[in-house]
Amino acid sequence: MHEVPDSMIRAMASEILARREFAAIHEPNSWFDQVLLRLLKWLGKFGTLRIHSPALYWCVVAACSLLVLTLVTRTIVSIARVMNAPPRPEGFVSSSDVRDLAAESEALAAAGDHLGGAHLLMIASFHTLAARSMIELRPDRSNRWIRAALLKSSLDEKLTIEIAGLVERTEWRWFGDRRNDPAIYAQWRSAFDKLSIAC
Repeated sequence: MHEVPDSMIRAMASEILARREFAAIHEPNSWFDQVLLRLLKWLGKFGTLRIHSPALYWCVVAACSLLVLTLVTRTIVSIARVMNAPPRPEGFVSSSDVRDLAAESEALAAAGDHLGGAHLLMIASFHTLAARSMIELRPDRSNRWIRAALLKSSLDEKLTIEIAGLVERTEWRWFGDRRNDPAIYAQWRSAFDKLSIAC
């Protein structure tokens, strides 16, 4: 069998790889590939910079080291702040937060937004109940769950039924017809005042 010389094989391979269908393999297709290629070429030449321009080389090394040191320091400081922060009791809402919500609801009602005021009083009532450990207030708990928990709580039965009914009516109006009825705000104001006295 006749053997093909290596030089001929190399020439044939070069000829095949020079064809148009193989050109895309060697040439960068996108701008990102071109930028990456230039960056890699520059990094390849970076080692020679130490010999040809030592001052520039050490300036670049110092700048990169300072950048890394700054990032590491900021990360450590952020983690230390989080670790040393005093823990907030889960589910606890201060009475000042409740008073703020009540005052805000009063301002909304005075401006004519009775449904918005009623909605804020409902949330203020939930906070009051959570602060007294009558319900567990969590973002994943629906109003239906809160009504069920309220009916099982130690709160006065008449007040419990009144608040549970108001929650249902407020939810229906808030997500339904959005009727701005002053009566629902007045009912929530009365229920919230009773709740504040009972708790």
